[in-house]
Amino acid sequence: MIVYREQSRTVPTAEVLARIEAAGNPLERLIEIGELEAGVADALSPDCDRDHPVLAALRRAAIRNEAPRIPGLPETITISVPEGYAYYALYPETYRMAARAFWNEARPARVAVLGIRSIGTSLSAVVAAELEGAGCEVHSWTVRPRGHPFDRRLIAEPELQRRWRELAGAYFAVVDEGPGLSGSSFASVVAALSAAGVPEQRIVLFPSWTPDGSAFVSEAARLCWPRHRKYVASFEDLGMFPGARDLSSGNWRTCIGAEVAVQPQHERRKYLADGRLYKFAGLGRYGRGAFERAQVLAAAGFGPPVEELASGFVSGPWVSGRPLVPGDMTDDLLDVMARYLAFRSREFQCRGGSQLTEMIRVNVEEGLGLRLDLSPPDGHACAIDNRMFPHEWLRTASGYLKTDAVDHYDDHFYPGPQDIAWDLAAAAIEFDMDAEAATALASRYVAHSDDRGIHSRLPFHRLAWLAFRLGYADMAAGALGDTPDGARFRRQRERYAELLLREIRRYA
Repeated sequence: MIVYREQSRTVPTAEVLARIEAAGNPLERLIEIGELEAGVADALSPDCDRDHPVLAALRRAAIRNEAPRIPGLPETITISVPEGYAYYALYPETYRMAARAFWNEARPARVAVLGIRSIGTSLSAVVAAELEGAGCEVHSWTVRPRGHPFDRRLIAEPELQRRWRELAGAYFAVVDEGPGLSGSSFASVVAALSAAGVPEQRIVLFPSWTPDGSAFVSEAARLCWPRHRKYVASFEDLGMFPGARDLSSGNWRTCIGAEVAVQPQHERRKYLADGRLYKFAGLGRYGRGAFERAQVLAAAGFGPPVEELASGFVSGPWVSGRPLVPGDMTDDLLDVMARYLAFRSREFQCRGGSQLTEMIRVNVEEGLGLRLDLSPPDGHACAIDNRMFPHEWLRTASGYLKTDAVDHYDDHFYPGPQDIAWDLAAAAIEFDMDAEAATALASRYVAHSDDRGIHSRLPFHRLAWLAFRLGYADMAAGALGDTPDGARFRRQRERYAELLLREIRRYA
């Protein structure tokens, strides 16, 4: 079933160059240069990876963390969100630490550093810079494994393969975020290097974590993963929150007494220290955007106060309150919710909007065995909440507050920027509203927004929300297996399937 959305977009190269020039610190510049280099590499190497002079010049600029001034760049490039920087608190400094550990252990005279695009572009630049700084001779490229996510293949032109063969006496460091479910990206690069004659013991891996590899979907990854040395440093090695209470991976539930299903791998890092909550919002421009939205929502009285953005974490005072539960529905809450969604629709308008019809069609067919063809209604996109669950609302001494409201419209799950009808439909479903309450919520939203077409758009978005949540619950249940959260998601899957079938009959 479909739960992840495409996040690549085509932009003018000049726009990315301008962001590099305006970067306020070396970390932000590194991230922006990495996006440029990956986009240019994909444009100049559409079918296979090449040893290209423009890419060599970009590599040098990335390793030195210098704004590139290189002729011959394409006018537009396609870039994608570096998920580790935007969502998962992946800090390049941990790769610098891993490179230092490799140097201290192996003392290599010569290393070829291969970054796996996209995010491996900037991460490999950090590894290469650290090794160069230690006195090592470094050669570096980026590569893009191609094909099905569970069976990637690295295709390199003969000239690039020749360069690798010439370096066969060197170490080869393969750098990327991950590995993910399959491990096939790392495995594909290892296979290509082995085919070029690089001895197995000379291939070392720089991942963001080190599973044992037994659960990889890719058989090639399961076989190669244990055979190569791996160098990795963790977020904890950075020592950013000494003595703080870790609320990540669903640990926040114990603070508020909520028993809800959580997929720990999809949770943002959160820490509680001295009465303050710190939540990862993103590095560079990703964190700034989330912080600005949080400030707007707090100023309007809808969200908790926030005070600072530092090192990618937004912080503010811990707010005490009781999380709501399904069935918690008062006249006051209906009005706050309606005003909140009207505010989002008005203040956070944005371009785009993911197409939902294919996601609905696939999830209904795979989840229920039914064929469903729909035409989406018209509506404008905004930065939706996308977390209209009862436990994300707090009843405090001063009223209702909406938490976790700044970044889920822009993560790697559906739907992305979308019609606010998505949130209205989700609220009605997740709060178990009856028809009267759901209609009252929509009518109050109209009163605050003058969006009179909302009633006609809601049936489609109820289907969309249920189809997405069915797919997500199914995926999470499979990943979490025989755990309490796995059981919770299996129950969710049954509930969403039942509600979706009922909604389809009503829609038809």
